[in-house]
Amino acid sequence: MTTITPYIAKGTSVGQKIGVKVKKMVWFKVGQGTVEILSSQEVKIGGKIKFLGYDGDLTIHLKLDGSEPTAVQGPCCLQLNSHVDEKAKFLASSKMLTVHAVLGGKKQSINILPVEKGTQTECELFGHINETVHLDPV
Repeated sequence: MTTITPYIAKGTSVGQKIGVKVKKMVWFKVGQGTVEILSSQEVKIGGKIKFLGYDGDLTIHLKLDGSEPTAVQGPCCLQLNSHVDEKAKFLASSKMLTVHAVLGGKKQSINILPVEKGTQTECELFGHINETVHLDPV
């Protein structure tokens, strides 16, 4: 069964503060949040972000369908702020977890992987939005 924890920063725990950084030639801190839920099948981060004209709440919520014990791909639910795709799909490899979703009517994919020797989580967004975001434990 695919689990979320190998794809996020080592030592991540519920209640942990997270800095949100975006790369535009150099890394910029654009927000912060807190890990609200963390299990083998689910992660949720809530906080605030200010980037590209958006200044408001941040919600990242990913829940894998754990009904198939040997699955490396399958259904999941992805929420980014107010946009939710309950029919999203995930694909796990040895290096990253990729989620394909339709958010606000637009196709969006996200590669999730640990970076910086496992101390940060990288979220590489591609599709409607193309950005590289790091979630950095504070």
